[in-house]
Amino acid sequence: MGKPRALPLVPTSEQLTGAAPAAFERALGLVSPGDAIHRGLLHLCRTIALHSVELCAPPTARRPVLHALDALDGFITGQRDASTVSKARAELFSSLAPLERATADAVRASLAREPRASSQATPLDPHADAVVVRYAALGAHYAASAALIALDAVSAPRDAAQIPTQAAGAAAYRFVGLGRARSQKLRQHALEQAKWEGERPGSATEHGANALAIQLFHEFLGAAWKDVSDAQRLQYFELVDWALPPGLRAS
Repeated sequence: MGKPRALPLVPTSEQLTGAAPAAFERALGLVSPGDAIHRGLLHLCRTIALHSVELCAPPTARRPVLHALDALDGFITGQRDASTVSKARAELFSSLAPLERATADAVRASLAREPRASSQATPLDPHADAVVVRYAALGAHYAASAALIALDAVSAPRDAAQIPTQAAGAAAYRFVGLGRARSQKLRQHALEQAKWEGERPGSATEHGANALAIQLFHEFLGAAWKDVSDAQRLQYFELVDWALPPGLRAS
């Protein structure tokens, strides 16, 4: 047998994305749709998606997502077929916009009831409050999207590799939007940092003070989003590693 003259290319079916633990991605590439291992992996995907939805969507708006995940559970247990899942998937997709609106409305109502002393008010408040609403709505959207991917994985198992990262992103939007973005201290810090940068010798002068404060506010939130997303993704990765049987972990 001749010596190989080049490293073999990795076929598309075996490429890893890094969006999920490698053993999980490999297992998804080895299953046949509907077999026992596939159904077990779908149960794990459903668990992550359900956790994400319960974390990020208001209780009054969850019903379409929970209905779709119930259809997936029926497929996993053999009580429903793939066509039922496909129908549930279409219904869930059409419910994404109403879910986002319901989440945004709930957060707006909460902000309206939230007392804010005049001494704590900042020029950033109108923009920052809009960011709170946007982040919360995006959290609900990405959580429902994780459920959509779980439903897609009935016929396209490899798609499920995106679920841990998708769900972690949803959690990050929820925690940062309803946490750090609401902080008056963070808003004030952005204003103070913008003032310092504007007065510092040699600093760029293209931004006005308010525009720079908004930019800094988003930079602070972006850093927090990444930290939360990474931490939540690690939790999901640990769950996946724990749930996989030894034979698949070693694959």
